[in-house]
Amino acid sequence: MASILEHARKIDPLSLGSIDVHRLAREVRRAGLTPEARVAFAGNIVFEPLPEFVEAHLACHGTTSSSYVAAFGQAIQELFDPCSPLRRFDPNFLLLHFELNALLPHLVDRRVLDTADSWRQGMTQVLDAVEPTVRAALDSTRAIVLLTNFVGPDCYDLGLADSRSEFGEQEFFAQINSALCKAFRAEPRVQIVDLCRLMAFHGRGRARDRRLYYVAKLPWHESFLPLLTDELVRHIHAGLGRIRKCLVVDLDNTLWGGVLGEDGALGVRVGAGDPVAEAHRDLQRRILAIKRRGILLAACSKNNPSDVEELFRIRPDMPLRGEDFVCMEIGWQMKHEGLCRIAARLNIGTDSLVFLDDSPAEIELIRQVMPEVECVLVPGDPAMRPTCLDRIHSLDRVVITAEDMMKTRQYQDKAARDSSRRQFSDLEGYLHSLETRISIRDATYEMLVRAHQLFAKTNQFNLTTRRYTLADLQAFAAAEDSRLLMVRCEDRYGDLGWIGAVLLRAFDSPLVRIDSFVLSCRAMGRAIETAILNHVTALCLVRPGCEAVMGDYVPTHKNAPVREFYDEHGFMLVETDLAGHKTYRLERDARRAMPCDWIKLDVDELPDPQSN
Repeated sequence: MASILEHARKIDPLSLGSIDVHRLAREVRRAGLTPEARVAFAGNIVFEPLPEFVEAHLACHGTTSSSYVAAFGQAIQELFDPCSPLRRFDPNFLLLHFELNALLPHLVDRRVLDTADSWRQGMTQVLDAVEPTVRAALDSTRAIVLLTNFVGPDCYDLGLADSRSEFGEQEFFAQINSALCKAFRAEPRVQIVDLCRLMAFHGRGRARDRRLYYVAKLPWHESFLPLLTDELVRHIHAGLGRIRKCLVVDLDNTLWGGVLGEDGALGVRVGAGDPVAEAHRDLQRRILAIKRRGILLAACSKNNPSDVEELFRIRPDMPLRGEDFVCMEIGWQMKHEGLCRIAARLNIGTDSLVFLDDSPAEIELIRQVMPEVECVLVPGDPAMRPTCLDRIHSLDRVVITAEDMMKTRQYQDKAARDSSRRQFSDLEGYLHSLETRISIRDATYEMLVRAHQLFAKTNQFNLTTRRYTLADLQAFAAAEDSRLLMVRCEDRYGDLGWIGAVLLRAFDSPLVRIDSFVLSCRAMGRAIETAILNHVTALCLVRPGCEAVMGDYVPTHKNAPVREFYDEHGFMLVETDLAGHKTYRLERDARRAMPCDWIKLDVDELPDPQSN
């Protein structure tokens, strides 16, 4: 029944009306597919038909889901009751929405807010009313909480004079939404859904349905639901780790207006001076902003390499520079071949690529030959091109980590390492020259977002490919019978950041289990994994009462590079099931530290992993 998803992925979800949504959601439910997203809805409104919109939109993006709506106004009661339908549903996403007039009715009576101080006190009351439900959701579920902010009225009580008030309605709603962000900024499992921005974009008057709200407590007009749903799906995909790593752009009539080979470096249109040039300048600004999220930039274009190099050298009016790109495939080869080479050079899968082009023929070819690549056809109207990237969910981040900010620099450092490798005739001499240093630490609360990224995105060096949620990782880090270790690496070329994670289960038992071992692809090929495993086995087996360390290899179509990892490191194969799942065991007396003396280790906890 997976064919229903194949059909749904061909549909633009924003084109679906209520009847189409109902039919598609019903068909997906009939298929009986295991839901990847379990989305619950709770608050003081009637949510239908929003849950069906979410299910249908997710299906159009290839994601299976199920939904549950808590009883009207009973969010906190269902969260506190361990036997409630909401708790049994076990959501991994929970949308919380509160209408202010129902949450704190007395605030709507403006007579109690007749002074600036009373407006400020009202802000505190709103936060005090919302925060217990959010905290209950975090404590009693594993869900990522999607919390909507508050939308102000269409017209202020004081009308035009509101802006002259010391603390009027306009300032009240701006401040309360700012305070809401600050209250949960440090909590990685809370995402603020910017309902205020969405309704302003759609038009507040058109987004609200006052008649339905009075009659049935349905606050939103049907025309607004696709836009709201698209935003929720954006949050859900980011929470699931459905993130692509590299944006590949065409050049002629995409990154700039015109054809470089015909118009010349000074003739292509980008910058100030005419509408087409300014539109392409703004598109480049958007692309540069995407790079700041930690997305790699690459170019794939049919052009002369020397012409492209000259353009980036002599056009300082372009926001993008040559150094913003981690690699370029410029030439006259087929573009799908160029995309394959880009993925190979970056050591990522082609399913990590988003491809931007102005040619429908090129886009269709890539879709046919490489369906795993997400393709985006830029609009024919240059004025619409700066916004063409806004709906690409896979280029979004909920949290931007330090590693994300360093991503382009890290790949540039990798290129320097690769260049240095060619100067050595032997591998060991090269590895010693890198002066690699790794640090292994127990995961702190601040590291969990990066840990979640590693578990969600790592495919090649991932021995079991278990995708844990943020809540799962929080629980593992806090539990006494587990250890979540994080690995940081640097060498003479630069800081690679937090590049690995190891989850140990049953740490206080005679048989400690390596539940998960993930390592970023950019750290592979230099025995860092060996140094980590040396430390992990020493850490476990030195403990009194620990008899052995267990490990698993669960095969996927991407983790073949680590198929023999445990065999190569002295573990004994215990069992192999029909699916190829291998179970390994390393006895205390059989442990030997594997050679990797070119790596210096910094750990909080002894023993020395190089000792036997």
